[in-house]
Amino acid sequence: MHHLPEKPKTKNSIFTVIIALIFFYGIGHLTPAFIPALTSPLFNLNGPSLAHAEEDEEDEEDEEDEEDEEDDGEEVAEGEEEEDLSYLTDIGPAKDHEFEEVSFLGLSNRKFTWFAAQIHILFASFILGCPMFVVIMEVMGARRTQGVRKAIILSNVFLGVLIGVVIGITFEVIVGIHHGVLFGMWACAFGALVVSFLNYFHRCMNLTVSGIVGAIFGTIIACALTPVETLHADGVILAVINGLVGGLLANGIMFAQSDFKFERLAHEVTKVIGFAYSFTALSGGLFLFVMLVIYSDFISYLVSSFPVLFMVIYPTLFILETIIMYIYVYSWDPLNKSNKKGRHIVIGVILNVLGLSLLVALDGPTTFMQTPPLPLDQITNINEWSKITNAAWMPLNYHRLVGNGTFGGYMVCVIGAYMYLWSEKKEEKEYYDWVGYIGNIIGVAIMIPLPAMGYIFVREIYQYDATIGMYIMSDRESMFMLVQGLLVGTMFSLSNIYMWVSMKRIENAERFFPAMKFGFVLIVIAATIWFTPRRFFATMMPEPGMDSAMVLPDNLAFLALMISKNTAAFALVTVTFVNYIFYTIATKTGKVHYGKINPLGIYCLIFLGFADIWLMSWMGTIRSLSRMNWHVYKVYKDVTPEKFAPTLAESGFHVTTIVWTFFLIMTCIIWLGIKYPKSKKKAEEVTPQATPQVAE
Repeated sequence: MHHLPEKPKTKNSIFTVIIALIFFYGIGHLTPAFIPALTSPLFNLNGPSLAHAEEDEEDEEDEEDEEDEEDDGEEVAEGEEEEDLSYLTDIGPAKDHEFEEVSFLGLSNRKFTWFAAQIHILFASFILGCPMFVVIMEVMGARRTQGVRKAIILSNVFLGVLIGVVIGITFEVIVGIHHGVLFGMWACAFGALVVSFLNYFHRCMNLTVSGIVGAIFGTIIACALTPVETLHADGVILAVINGLVGGLLANGIMFAQSDFKFERLAHEVTKVIGFAYSFTALSGGLFLFVMLVIYSDFISYLVSSFPVLFMVIYPTLFILETIIMYIYVYSWDPLNKSNKKGRHIVIGVILNVLGLSLLVALDGPTTFMQTPPLPLDQITNINEWSKITNAAWMPLNYHRLVGNGTFGGYMVCVIGAYMYLWSEKKEEKEYYDWVGYIGNIIGVAIMIPLPAMGYIFVREIYQYDATIGMYIMSDRESMFMLVQGLLVGTMFSLSNIYMWVSMKRIENAERFFPAMKFGFVLIVIAATIWFTPRRFFATMMPEPGMDSAMVLPDNLAFLALMISKNTAAFALVTVTFVNYIFYTIATKTGKVHYGKINPLGIYCLIFLGFADIWLMSWMGTIRSLSRMNWHVYKVYKDVTPEKFAPTLAESGFHVTTIVWTFFLIMTCIIWLGIKYPKSKKKAEEVTPQATPQVAE
């Protein structure tokens, strides 16, 4: 017999109270404190109203009960217990439970929770995405002292892990290499480690030799550590490629000529991260409070399913990350002045490791809500680790890793564009024009494998339960995916437009323009195919009131097939990659006149940042709504009044409101973090003029 976990009492130990306070002030995705739903005048501006589960469900259940009674021919004796299978339908609130519909500032239960969650996730993505390359920018700007070279060994291994995972999982999907992500990660990381260690003492290897050494050692170690019974040629080739990349990367970073512009960029972005971290904590506390008030029963169930994660792992990681974050921000100048730059770089790497660990840990409950481990009748018997490592856990980790990196790159674009528009001096405009260029390079480079990460995630969803995949791609959320395709196509197009405009200020770049013009035509065609649906109504079949003629003609139906979509996505990525190569060659072989970019390029950077924020919020909406009327898919049923999927227009308006709120807050943070200190310093440097005195 399966019994539901009893709801813990409100009165807990002092330890639990302390943890709850930490969660409230901190990020606070979820909480171990089980506080019953509160009734407050603040949240009931429109007065409380009671809502019940749908009447048709009750009627169906009543009919089923009557049929069971007729079949059995006898009533169950009063007081006799039956097996409790409610975990398959109604864990938590019973079907007859009455809900208080909470309203705040005109926002209903779901919308207010939705708003708080999305704002928090956007801030969290920023503080997780930017530090990944801020450390690399700091390395590129640091003088190659002995301490810095030691720190570079660690930073090269960290970067090798990130790049190896991305390359490995991409080849695992495209080629079908078994354990491709492991081959890629081990080979790239150890290739970078061996080359970095050998080059630490002195420059004993040039770039070519470093690549060969990285490929050899990376392949040997990757093949030894990857758990496969038989080594196949494709896995070995993948390991060789990643080992080569790791070796070249390690050599290039170890002996790169330091440039103070990278140091300045890293420091300024870090100031913004410091401000954004506080807003991450505040928005997390808001989200926590809303969940406690509106969904206390579900929070109780979810936290009881992950007690170690929410009571030990999460608070530990969060507290450590907070401490390291502020050490990293406020120790920048002191460690620089004391010639201990290497220690600061190590702190930055540790900060990234803690941040990524926190992301991976919290992805467990997130994906558990969408793909709980099978079989479901054993859900109450499996351990916590099995719940975390569910089907969608690693695909979402990959997707968020690449997505956060892209997001961080485009937010640097926004910082550079804003400061370019706010600057008056020629030198400042040249510098922030360069910042926008660096941000776009980072954003585009990381965005190129992003479609592959999304494909991995959706493929896993289909394999887990095709109903969810069909619901996303062909049913109620098909028009949501149409908007997603439109946004992705727009972002790829804008990135290429920026590269085109930016190359016009580079000497001798005209030789690439004919090929780029042809690439623009391909991009428009590919983007059009990507967001062309099979039918223009959001159901599998037309329902009453829908025009059944809103379907592509048979001779154009191939545009909606996956082979066409995949070809279009491949064309978008390929053309962008080729233009990226042209752009890189042009900047290496021709003089770049920074500060003279067409204003269209600056506004493209701002719109790219806005579009990326919008896309992240929109994809989070699609993922959440794909659970349909379940909090945990087919385990914990959502019987609140808002269990239905909102319309496309309603969702779009709400997401846009969230994005504008975040964008305006980030604008203020950028101004406070970078512009205001510069303005204040400039005002202090102005020497007051003596006032002429009238002779007596």
